[in-house]
Amino acid sequence: MEYSSKKLEKQWQEYWAKNRSFEPSEDFTKKKKYILSMFPFPSGRLHMGHVRNYTLSDAFARYYRQQGFNVLHPIGFDSFGMPAENAAIKNGSHPKTWTYSNIDYMKGEFKSLGFSFSKERELATSDELYTKFEQGFIIDMYEKGLLYRKKGFLNWCPSCNTVLANEQVIDGTCWRCDTSVVKKDMNQYYFKITHYGDELLSDLSKLEGGWPKQVLTMQENWIGKSNGLEFRFSFDEASLGRLNNKFDGFDVFTTRPDTIYGVSYAAIAPEHEIVSYMIQNSLLDDSVREQIESMKNASSIERQKEKSGVALNLHVVHPLTKKSVPVWVANFVLMDYGSGAVMAVPAHDERDFDFAQKYDLPIHAVIKPFNSESDDTKAFTEIGELFNSESFNGLNSKDAQAKIIEHFEMLKIGTRKINFKLKDWGVSRQRYWGAPIPFVHCDDCGLVMEKKENLPIALPEDIVITGEGNPLDKHPTWKHCKCPSCGKDALRETDTMDTFVESSWYFLRFCASPKNWEDEAFSKEQIAYWMGVDHYIGGIEHAILHLLYARFFTKVFRDLGYISFDEPFERLL
Repeated sequence: MEYSSKKLEKQWQEYWAKNRSFEPSEDFTKKKKYILSMFPFPSGRLHMGHVRNYTLSDAFARYYRQQGFNVLHPIGFDSFGMPAENAAIKNGSHPKTWTYSNIDYMKGEFKSLGFSFSKERELATSDELYTKFEQGFIIDMYEKGLLYRKKGFLNWCPSCNTVLANEQVIDGTCWRCDTSVVKKDMNQYYFKITHYGDELLSDLSKLEGGWPKQVLTMQENWIGKSNGLEFRFSFDEASLGRLNNKFDGFDVFTTRPDTIYGVSYAAIAPEHEIVSYMIQNSLLDDSVREQIESMKNASSIERQKEKSGVALNLHVVHPLTKKSVPVWVANFVLMDYGSGAVMAVPAHDERDFDFAQKYDLPIHAVIKPFNSESDDTKAFTEIGELFNSESFNGLNSKDAQAKIIEHFEMLKIGTRKINFKLKDWGVSRQRYWGAPIPFVHCDDCGLVMEKKENLPIALPEDIVITGEGNPLDKHPTWKHCKCPSCGKDALRETDTMDTFVESSWYFLRFCASPKNWEDEAFSKEQIAYWMGVDHYIGGIEHAILHLLYARFFTKVFRDLGYISFDEPFERLL
């Protein structure tokens, strides 16, 4: 008998659709399996990476159905984002038209490949209904204190013309287009992901055995918990006068308190508020100011390659020895880690050593090998014996760390502190094709949340995208609105949300019954039955960005009372 693929496949596709073969049952007494592949961006064509992931999930789904399990195997589209705007510029099409045309094409590809996805729970994150529910969550997070707005130096991609989260800067370049990222001073909305730093780290132990060790290690390193000492460098009298008594000093954090007696200079970031004050008040020579501006405009990766700095003609007082310590601006000091200021110990830090040699700064060794003398031609960074460290001489440097912190606390000049490499997640994006942030700026009331009954705040469709600036900011009418609080004229927020917000909770959206799809983001009954995801299939490239954000959102939703579990994905493939 001749095998006719077109005839037989069409026959079975029609059978599956007619009989709802791939739709999960509402019988919650049955054993369940929730099988999910990371959903695609609708680029228009599936590639082999997609086929690989969806074939794996399909194999799981079909196997468990044969074993009598109730299987949820949904699919959606991560459909907001910069590529749609870029395509609009290139092809003269509207981002929405381009996106949904691609979705329709990719649905046809899914069908022809025979994947057993649920059709009744399909979604696109650019759907207005999805935006409505998401904006409601954003308002709840703001009321809970987990979303805030502030001005700061942000990662800016000159090619995409938008802000990037720290996690979206890969080796100093944009995660999407590889353009070198620069720093830009502007307002930004942040999720307080650092509030969950300890829990995100400790709960990795719950995922052992279900997640690849490599992914767990990558998240652990990114969260980057470190214990150390925080203390304050105070300015000497001359420096106080030079700064017009505007600042009395600055805080620093160190994981190496055992090297405190080896401090020979302090370094602050080019973006530090003290530097900004000196520039604004003409307290620096033009040549110094130009060097600082050059550092600020360099990408993060450039700032880590070639170390450069400039002296500020300021001095602080060493907290223990009371000796004078010069203050420098150094390009390797970043505002998004700690306080944007560091103590520098050239004898025991390779970066500090290179900087000190370049600018002929003092190098004070205070730790030596246990059985030999120190080598002053390079930094000694191993565990050793303290010397030139007053009452701490002779101590093992590792043991000395706790003792020196205790000494600072006894003198009330410093405290033990835990720091995280993880920083709050900046979620504002200066683009059109994203979910609008549901806030209003009122001259009288300040920043005001939109009322939930007014959601969704949908995007206007009559826009022109040129690649220059934010189309929403330029729209003649969309941003003009009434304040939800006082009713006076106000301006709508024109920034849209990072697309990783949408992918941080989409797996929960599938836990809504088709009967109540329009009325609720997800059902508590369905959540209790289907979650967590039994098998989650995707690529290692999502180890930090998507997977970390999804874990964060899960914990936030738990604390908001939407759900009652800690982690979303049981097994990761």
